[in-house]
Amino acid sequence: MLCIRRCVRCDTKYVLSPLFSAARYFSSSSSLQGSKAIKFLKSQRKKQANLARQSELRNSMDSVDPVLGRESTPFVNRVMAELKEPGVLSHGYQTDEVERMIAAVESAQKEQLELSNLNAELIEPESSDSLQARREALLRILSMRNTDNKNSMKLALRLAREEFQRFPDDTGSSEVQAACMTIRIHNLVSHVKDHQKDHANTRVLRTLVQQRQRILRYLKKDNPERYYWTIQKLGLTDAVIAQEFNMDRRYMQDFKFFGDKILVRDSKKVAGQKRREMRKQRRVTNNVQL
Repeated sequence: MLCIRRCVRCDTKYVLSPLFSAARYFSSSSSLQGSKAIKFLKSQRKKQANLARQSELRNSMDSVDPVLGRESTPFVNRVMAELKEPGVLSHGYQTDEVERMIAAVESAQKEQLELSNLNAELIEPESSDSLQARREALLRILSMRNTDNKNSMKLALRLAREEFQRFPDDTGSSEVQAACMTIRIHNLVSHVKDHQKDHANTRVLRTLVQQRQRILRYLKKDNPERYYWTIQKLGLTDAVIAQEFNMDRRYMQDFKFFGDKILVRDSKKVAGQKRREMRKQRRVTNNVQL
């Protein structure tokens, strides 16, 4: 009888021992799995943050206009603002030079009156108001605001040459040519946007963009330091210069050259791919915010 009880106790002990060991294993494995899950979630958050950062960088690189460059480029804005200044005169005249010319004309008129045989009392001298009105009229005629596009471009090209030249009267260096082409490109873009059916100037604009790209590629091989300085001032990037580019309808639609006008319709495959990419970016952004 004692033997049977002992055996029963032994059997119970042997039966319960695996259960206790399994419980201990389960408790230890659950803690390990919890730490692994936390590490996995942290790694996923880090991965999603990196994906969002890469997507933002890619979008910022792609948003640089291959034709006009970045928005609000200081060099271009400065040149265009100079053309609208009221004190800037056309045909290469300066304000002080015009003032000297007006003073010389007035003194010459006085000398002629003195040398003539006419009675000085019969001739009324000009008042200061009439002289001031004549001066303002002459400055208004010569103002850059009232000149044609040809004279405006002459001044803009001179300003671009003076800013990028390596030495006085430098017209042959690559950066000067690229800067002058950039000014001409901006002028043609504004013209083509106003005259959408001017296909001849559109072809000229396309040729200018490709020529500027070739010149900057040559400058990169010849003088890399000067190259990066030039593209920074022109509002361009190295990716824009290095990649093959053609100013076609796809570019005009992507960069809203003619506003929201649809020039190229996407196929179902391309439209679906764009929708999937947008959903992916939204999902990554939402996960990062959470």
